Amino acid sequence: MNMKIKKLSLAIAHTLGAGIALGLIAGGAYAQQKVEKIEVTGSNIKRIEGESALPVTVIKKEDIEKTGITTTAQLLDRLQVNSGATYNLSQGVGDSGQPGFSGASLRGLGPNNTLILLNGRRIANYAFNGAAVDVNSIPLAAVERIEILKDGASAVYGTDAIGGVINFIMKTDFRGIEGSYYKTNVDRGGGDTDKYTVTVGFGDLSKQRFNVLATFDHEENDPIAAKQRTFASTAIRPDLGIQQTSGNVLPAAIRFDANGSLGNANPLAGAGCAPQVGSYFLPDVSGRQCRYDFTSRLEIFPPVERKSAVVRGAFQLTDATQLFGEYILVDNKARYASSETPVNDFVGNGPFIYPAGGRYYPAPFRLADGTLITPTGDLGIAWRAQDGGRRTNEAKSKATRFVVGAKGSFGSWDYEAAYNKSESKVTDTYVDGWFRESLLNAAIRTGNINIFSVTGQDSAGAALLQSAKILEDVRRSKGQVDAFDAKASTELFKLDGAPVGFAAGLESRKEKFDDNPLPVLSSGDVLGGGGNLPVTRADRRVSAVFAEMNVPLAKDFEAQFAIRSDRYSDFGNSTNPKVSVRWQPSKDVLVRSSFNTGFRAPSLPDLFQPRFFSNTAGTHNDPIRCPGGNPIGGFVDDGLECEAQIQNQLGGVSTLKPEKSRQATLGILIEPGQNLTFSADLFWIRRTNSLQALSDTTVFDYYGVLDPLTAQGHFVRAARNATGGCVGDGPVATPANVPCQINYAVQVQENVGTYTITGIDLSAGVNIPMGGFGKGRLQMDGTYVGKYEYQFAKDGPFTNNAGNFTADNGAVVRWRHVLAFNWNKGPWGATVVQNFVSGYRDAAGTREVGNVETYDLQGSWAGIKGLQLVLGVRNVFDRDPPSSNQNQTFQVGYDPRYGDPYGRVYYGKVTYSFK
Repeated sequence: MNMKIKKLSLAIAHTLGAGIALGLIAGGAYAQQKVEKIEVTGSNIKRIEGESALPVTVIKKEDIEKTGITTTAQLLDRLQVNSGATYNLSQGVGDSGQPGFSGASLRGLGPNNTLILLNGRRIANYAFNGAAVDVNSIPLAAVERIEILKDGASAVYGTDAIGGVINFIMKTDFRGIEGSYYKTNVDRGGGDTDKYTVTVGFGDLSKQRFNVLATFDHEENDPIAAKQRTFASTAIRPDLGIQQTSGNVLPAAIRFDANGSLGNANPLAGAGCAPQVGSYFLPDVSGRQCRYDFTSRLEIFPPVERKSAVVRGAFQLTDATQLFGEYILVDNKARYASSETPVNDFVGNGPFIYPAGGRYYPAPFRLADGTLITPTGDLGIAWRAQDGGRRTNEAKSKATRFVVGAKGSFGSWDYEAAYNKSESKVTDTYVDGWFRESLLNAAIRTGNINIFSVTGQDSAGAALLQSAKILEDVRRSKGQVDAFDAKASTELFKLDGAPVGFAAGLESRKEKFDDNPLPVLSSGDVLGGGGNLPVTRADRRVSAVFAEMNVPLAKDFEAQFAIRSDRYSDFGNSTNPKVSVRWQPSKDVLVRSSFNTGFRAPSLPDLFQPRFFSNTAGTHNDPIRCPGGNPIGGFVDDGLECEAQIQNQLGGVSTLKPEKSRQATLGILIEPGQNLTFSADLFWIRRTNSLQALSDTTVFDYYGVLDPLTAQGHFVRAARNATGGCVGDGPVATPANVPCQINYAVQVQENVGTYTITGIDLSAGVNIPMGGFGKGRLQMDGTYVGKYEYQFAKDGPFTNNAGNFTADNGAVVRWRHVLAFNWNKGPWGATVVQNFVSGYRDAAGTREVGNVETYDLQGSWAGIKGLQLVLGVRNVFDRDPPSSNQNQTFQVGYDPRYGDPYGRVYYGKVTYSFK
């Protein structure tokens, strides 16, 4: 056993040991309230909460409030079972594919394998990716509790619940008025939050036979700029081996071909460039270049505005029948600002040229080594359009949901049926810094734009830049689900005095996806954009029948059997069983286990999105023409083939096969007295035919090494021309014995190999009577990942992702936990929380990323009827996220999927209720 595992084992043992010790010290016992039978996530058979044979975590409203956070995405980021390929608002910076999206990733299997439910029913997938639910569409202010099933549920809820289920349960019965105001102050600046919430309810179901409630919520978050955080303020990080700068710089460099060379020379290189505008001289790069630190221009977290309204009504038609309806509207707006547009003479539809005789034509200048450069004729350029503003786009999403239904009883049967219409509409708008390539090219060729100075533009130059901008909607998309479901449950009979529970039901739904890039985006005339994104329209119908039975096979031993058959209009039938058992040998011990299968059909975009072109996330070398970054001849353009962003092809594939999975759990729950609880649940998941678009790092550094010519079909190289060279050659033709340059890398969706994931969930809690000093509770919830292995391709080698970063899945940490101590006495309350995430091996395996360990503190007082005051601090010790050399996001120096950029946050909340 290596030293890291020994240290981790000791840490877990100490944590659990502390909990057990406190349990032994706590002599008294708290009376536990008896709860009514309810339907718990993971089964359609009603039973007492906590008795389930499945590992379900329940997070109640009061638990959410003790975290001091306000959004669903922030809450899910803290879940110990949520890891790996998550996606949050911070990652939307510079992402033209799905800005505004945040997803959950139970067991690190990605948002596509995590089923998100609202009151047990589906939500439309986010319109910009069509494959997963945007958790920002769930208004946390209206949530009563969250139930997390940490096991597959394809036999209960549908085929895509491979990683697990997160079910958000809304408030259903409220009378009175409650209002709250929440405010934060971020210690280092940026990221402040203001939030207002009002809930109104009236009507008593038991007396007046109706209840109506409404919750209205408004929140605004300020942006965080990269320059406000030292760990993210620059891409020039020699300590991490990072120097992610650009030759498209201010002032512009000129391109020249002296002695057959292809490269840049900057007029200010000899004078040390212009650090005040992000232009730096880096001697180890070239003595003739200035390099642009584009990372310093980012906003690493966007400004966000959220508005939501939730209205729910219930009418007790008879003692046995209740009608209900709900309407939810969530309106979110996030604005993303990345670096300014790069402009050069070798990208896009034609070279950008500054003309001879232009008003700002550069005078002769010397490089750092004293070489005199005398510009002549028209000049190829490499410029950063800083005067045009940062590339800024605004993602406006509107999620609506309408449900109407009935529930009640008929004889010995309980039933519920409902119609659900859920919709996601998203619009992407360019608001600054984006240019039509054709118009900007023509404007620069007038010679009236000052690209060789840091002093800015005169009125004529500013007007030319403004006239070339794109200031309009560029993409409008919609995702929709129309569904009807009905289910009923009963106790069929009794075996040895124990009831045999049974439930059955059906579901029918239609999914629609309409991704509509507008003509400007589809034209390919967007400079520095994501390519000519095509229109995608598709739909499918899914129908299902399902049944469950809970059978007491012996005293204190019962089994649950479930089966679901789904029929896809485009993928045929899939039937998935589930078996779980529950054995309680004594009143203090419960043993539980489950086994089930899963099936996930490719999403509509996976199948039907037309192929389009974009650029790789990182920079790469052609493994044949520029091995190790060293061009093999004068015919290689090092600006296009060495440490360059290579064009890639993205999109769907109509011949994809569905993912299939098998999962199992085995756990034990121990309650040695009413003060102490302990549980441990082993989990195992095996997913085959996994659906994925491989990262560019995998394509170049894995397949490109195995097969430098085609990367096993992932490279498409240029064709030979009539003269024997290659199409797209520069001044010197490619020799006949050298392959042509890479036209593009193929990164479309594909069925890769098998994923195997194993681990254990641990939970321990102890009540601590403190006599006259009140009472407290210590609670720890943690997850350890023992194995996370996957294949790039079927029959290929396995890659170990547990405790390591990979470009395909991000970092999958070995261990993470939340340890909380809650205390209360009369109107006073306090909470101390430790959030811990273990470190991992960084990108390329070159270094260790440190642990994340932060502490939160909160105090509350409710000494006046209806009034509650809360003050708190998140990240009390102001810990930075650990350094990382990952290159899969626009942020540099840390990983936004792993560390929180906020730092220390002070917050306060005041709530007043009148009931």
